Amino acid sequence: MIQQVAARELVQELLTRLNPPDRLVVTLLHLEEKSVAEVQAMTGWSAPLVKVRAFRARKKLQRFLSQLEKGT
Repeated sequence: MIQQVAARELVQELLTRLNPPDRLVVTLLHLEEKSVAEVQAMTGWSAPLVKVRAFRARKKLQRFLSQLEKGT
């Protein structure tokens, strides 16, 4: 239970570092488990744009996590 809370807090910390469009696409695709088509309909973005934003946002999250692990 404590690990779940810690993981949830870590995810929230990482998400706060993203800009709003990146945070939105990650939240919709990965936390709310929406499809690309659903995100496209909700945001008005094209399917390729949804995929590109998601890819870039995930890369940013990886970088942020790496920075946290290094203590910077």
